Amino acid sequence: MLNDAPSLAARAGDRLAGFPAFLHANGFGVGATDSVQVLRTARDVGVLDAQVLRWSLKALLCGRCDEWRRFDGLFDAWFLPANRWAAPQQRLVETGVQQAASRPGGDAGTKQAGDPLKPRDAASHAESLSSTDFRDLAREHTLDIEALMRRFARRLKHLRLRRQARAHQHKRLALQATIRRSVETGGTPIRLAWQAPRRVRPRLVLLLDVSRSMAAYSFFYLRLARALSAELADVHTFIFHTRITAVSEALRDPDPWRAQERLHLLAQGWGGGTRIGESLAQFNAGHAARLVHSRTALVVMSDGYDTGDPALLSGALAQLRRRARRIVWLNPLCKRPGFAPVSQGMRAALPHLDLLAPGGDLASIRAVLPELLEALQ
Repeated sequence: MLNDAPSLAARAGDRLAGFPAFLHANGFGVGATDSVQVLRTARDVGVLDAQVLRWSLKALLCGRCDEWRRFDGLFDAWFLPANRWAAPQQRLVETGVQQAASRPGGDAGTKQAGDPLKPRDAASHAESLSSTDFRDLAREHTLDIEALMRRFARRLKHLRLRRQARAHQHKRLALQATIRRSVETGGTPIRLAWQAPRRVRPRLVLLLDVSRSMAAYSFFYLRLARALSAELADVHTFIFHTRITAVSEALRDPDPWRAQERLHLLAQGWGGGTRIGESLAQFNAGHAARLVHSRTALVVMSDGYDTGDPALLSGALAQLRRRARRIVWLNPLCKRPGFAPVSQGMRAALPHLDLLAPGGDLASIRAVLPELLEALQ
């Protein structure tokens, strides 16, 4: 990652500050001082909800009827340019040796200041990122950590379960179809019918805590869920705080900006309190019968801080325990010194879990999920 790359906040600020000049060039009666008001408005209403930002700036910058009518098109042209698919550029991390060798007089064995990372350095960098607690990662590391998540998801995609391998090696007799065929030959089963090999895939149901206490982690958990959904066929994702919401369709949206907008529309009350028991009870009532069965792994990603009734959480997990093959709880606090599962939420959940494991960094998650999928055989 280049150190001199502008931060996301700086780029967003420049984009916002330049919007009044763009409107002025299109005949709006705005001036340079309006840039300050635009930045203040964006600070007050936020920039994650495009509709709120759109209406706030519309009310601020439009003074005539024709300006009001033309504003939406100009807003889209400035902030939401049409998406175009392009081949991803090779990262400097992956091409460091070739670039060093291609420089005139360059020596691949001598690392100069500003040179791209070599493969060994890149591996160390990736290992360092994967073992860094999500709360300690800066937003400029988002692309790198998301690339590692994608790579991990692709490895999971090619994981073959033992039962799946056996299904390809051995045919199974289709008894009922064979009996029906034998009617033509007087009951003698001359023509046997065989069942097609059964492809068994594991199902993952991810329940992500997006309450206020999980704000430092939910940002990365959602990106991991998006990476898994892109590579694995049977992943279903829900977010919860005081209620539970399905977000699988939004995560599978190929347009990342549209996916983010859909998530924020769905997650009303994001960053509020936590009622894990009530949320899981809602999941049981509305989704469990359809999604959870004997080859399902239910993965809860939460710190266990529950403001609801512990008995309700215990009862909801006990009900899921009768349906699911595995229930795993990934707690981002597990690796912290002196951690013990003593919160009322964790105490209520522990008797119903197959595994309580760390979930504060990618390395911890990477140690759990392959074994979890292997268990769904």
